[in-house]
Amino acid sequence: MKKTVNLSHVRTINQRAILDAIFQKGDTSKAQLARMLNMSKPSMADNVAALLQIGIIKEIGEGACSSGGGRKPTLLRFCDNFKYIIVMDFQYQHSYFCLSDLRGTIMNQFTIQQTPTADLNSWITMCINAVSMLLASQCITHQDLAAIAVSAPGILNDNDKNYIVSSKYGDFNVGLIEDRLTEAFPVPVLIKNSANASVLGEWCCGGGRDRSHLAFISCGQGVGAGILLNGRLHEGNHLAAGEIGFCITPESLTSKNASLENRICIDSILRQLSCDCQGEPVTFPDMIKRYQAQDPQVTALVDLISTELGCAVCNLLSVIDCELVIIGGDYLAFEEQLIPRIQKIVDDHAAIPVPVIPSRLGEKASVLGLIATSREFYFKQICTRTTGEEQ
Repeated sequence: MKKTVNLSHVRTINQRAILDAIFQKGDTSKAQLARMLNMSKPSMADNVAALLQIGIIKEIGEGACSSGGGRKPTLLRFCDNFKYIIVMDFQYQHSYFCLSDLRGTIMNQFTIQQTPTADLNSWITMCINAVSMLLASQCITHQDLAAIAVSAPGILNDNDKNYIVSSKYGDFNVGLIEDRLTEAFPVPVLIKNSANASVLGEWCCGGGRDRSHLAFISCGQGVGAGILLNGRLHEGNHLAAGEIGFCITPESLTSKNASLENRICIDSILRQLSCDCQGEPVTFPDMIKRYQAQDPQVTALVDLISTELGCAVCNLLSVIDCELVIIGGDYLAFEEQLIPRIQKIVDDHAAIPVPVIPSRLGEKASVLGLIATSREFYFKQICTRTTGEEQ
């Protein structure tokens, strides 16, 4: 049977390859791109013309002649500020907002000491105001945005709007957040699990660069893992891969705190700490101060957290067999005790031990991952649009 070729699909693939190459390589010519991508000159010329027409790349003048002489080539450059990305990153004690260009250069950023756990509607209103402030700071409108990207805890299956978020995050309603943002700013709103965003950030810009198999463990108020296999984010059938916070043990089955997350989350750990000298409950910043003062009660709890995480990492490694594990989240405040203990458990008990390292990107891991996710989404959208396919 004679097979037909979907030329529109081929053009989409070619334009995406060209766009990625110009973005990664920097200033280059059509001839260089044709050789690099093994593409014919006519095909290269047609696809470059389409990208030039929408403005995501531009011609910047002539380059040097080749060693054989001839005409000087016209150089092409990626337009970093063709569109912008807004990121909203939800943390335990605050919310972070930033505006970046498509390259990932942060143009404005700020933190607000407000989270959705107290009052979701007030928090969403605050988020809308924060987006407006970021846009106004650069004199741009929502039409200049490629996307708004939001990190969120829990299992986020956007295909059927099935969002599973722990009750410890209050009335956190991912669908409501998405709807309100889309209503206020008619642009794509991308919701990404925090740990998944972080593993992408570490892979692009952090300790996981040049690794094809990577796990990022986020630990604090929430416990979860982002998994990268063969250079691709592994999210699973229901986008629930890496939800190690649901890990249980036979001993924990009779407890109300059966899951790993319930056993070692910040709220659970703080309940185990004695009150301060005024009889007030201990806060997480208080716990960090007591750790720095080598309070034996705190160091014992950090050892408990480390042991639980070490076992969870070993179990995860037995399934995904990755090359590196990066630990991030609020509990990195106890890095000096946490990381060596986890590494010792992995060395002693994992079938194939791997390095366990702390995140050096910190909170920026999820931010950079969200920017990368938004850019990937927009590149795909652009290349599909120029070939006339359905969005």
